[in-house]
Amino acid sequence: MKRIAVFCVTYHSDRELEQYLTSLRRAQEYAGDKVGLDIFVGRNTDEDNPGYFGAVRRLMTEVEVKSYDYVIVSNVDLTVEVDFLSQLADYDCAEDTGWIAPQIYSSYEDRDRNPGRMHRLSLNALRILKTVYRFPFLDTLYRHTLYRRKRYQHHEAGTIYAGHGSFIILTRNYLERCGTIDYPVFLFCEEIYLAEMCRRNGLTVVYVPHMKVNDTEHVSVGQMSHSTYCRHNFEAVSYIIRHFY
Repeated sequence: MKRIAVFCVTYHSDRELEQYLTSLRRAQEYAGDKVGLDIFVGRNTDEDNPGYFGAVRRLMTEVEVKSYDYVIVSNVDLTVEVDFLSQLADYDCAEDTGWIAPQIYSSYEDRDRNPGRMHRLSLNALRILKTVYRFPFLDTLYRHTLYRRKRYQHHEAGTIYAGHGSFIILTRNYLERCGTIDYPVFLFCEEIYLAEMCRRNGLTVVYVPHMKVNDTEHVSVGQMSHSTYCRHNFEAVSYIIRHFY
């Protein structure tokens, strides 16, 4: 039996949370004795909101995370396919795998959000991003020009740089080599942080599209003003540059 823990974070998303938990329970029932599932929910509020990974870190301090075969970190505006946990339990995980990135299908964009990134960003690219977020009008310009022209490619299963941050599967290898998540940034660039932790500790990130998750879009981020969105992104990119480049 594979022991799997889910650490999910909600912020004014009770309906989405219930749908997500229902899908996890159905997947657990389908998997039967192959899976032992524990679910931990971080409920961020206006009065107490440590952010995405801040809430996850708070939850993890109360749990012996290294006792699990897999730890899932996620938002709640998602559902898993009924065979998802069974597929994960059957997966032949290599010893150097730190992060498994499943298919995250977006019905809104009609595409898989994974792989998040195929290759590591250069320092110059990160500096450009930092400038874009420092001046929000540049981000607005990007969204109305280059972003709309982006073309997404189909990718085969295999090694990638980083998965998408909305649904993350960390292996026991990650937890043993990298420890629990300790990312002191409110929001954004979580996937780069994890990719760099894997890179620093000799672990790989693998894209496994036969495991499927459905994305029902960004509930919490959609409630954020554009200026706040840019400020948090600026802080996140600045942290990544300081600590990993």
